Amino acid sequence: MSAATATATVTGAGLLAGRVAFVTGAGSGIGRGIALALAAAGVSVAVTGRRRSICDETAQLIAAEGGSAIALEADVGDAAAVTRAVEAAVARWGRLDIMVQNANAGGDSAHPIALEDIAEQDWTRQARVAWDGNLHCAQAALPHLKASGHGRFIVLGSAFGLHGAAMNPVYSSLKGGDRGFVKSLAREWGPHGITVNAIEPAAATEPTEVFFAQNPAVRDAFIRMFPLGRMGVPREDIGRAVVALCSDLMGYVSGQNLPVDGGLYTAL
Repeated sequence: MSAATATATVTGAGLLAGRVAFVTGAGSGIGRGIALALAAAGVSVAVTGRRRSICDETAQLIAAEGGSAIALEADVGDAAAVTRAVEAAVARWGRLDIMVQNANAGGDSAHPIALEDIAEQDWTRQARVAWDGNLHCAQAALPHLKASGHGRFIVLGSAFGLHGAAMNPVYSSLKGGDRGFVKSLAREWGPHGITVNAIEPAAATEPTEVFFAQNPAVRDAFIRMFPLGRMGVPREDIGRAVVALCSDLMGYVSGQNLPVDGGLYTAL
């Protein structure tokens, strides 16, 4: 195997050449890692988020590596905004093959709160991003994914939605809803050749790294929970899993929830 072939095998270079993806919440963290991994595999990427400035940063990183990207401001809780952004991506590249719904409610999703302390706005604020975002992204993408011939719809879920989490019933419930959404759409969209899957990631994002640097004992205890002895890297671990699911190599996988977490959750 030549060095060039080895590099392509490891990075997925060219695996998805010519395809177009729309990635929500792609300005930082796991979303940025996914966008970079897709671009490295030959995908043109619409980098979207609520703040255009950090989406620009991701698009610039892709361009610096020779990839193609545009930054678009889109609040997934706003159906019209999502539709406008999807149409802008299609206007730029003439197609849409991949929709990755990664956006979440930010710090709200990790904020511990007991059931008796939950106010209605705690639920509706997170649901607007999680459930409404899933719906808006799916509806806006569907006609283009149908036309693609190998459409892919991927939702970023959470292990909390699989095993639950004390002191976090809102986020766990919403992420549990992802599971039913994905399975239902896989059945509904299968006849159109579209696969629909969810990934439950465990990766060290920028805020996580800052917290661990300030609390090394907590980091060490947390890392010991992972059979592979480490947390995932957004681009290399989570992003490449998305690339694999979007490729024809996994074109027969649909309706599944895939933990990408170093062996942490094994109960499926």
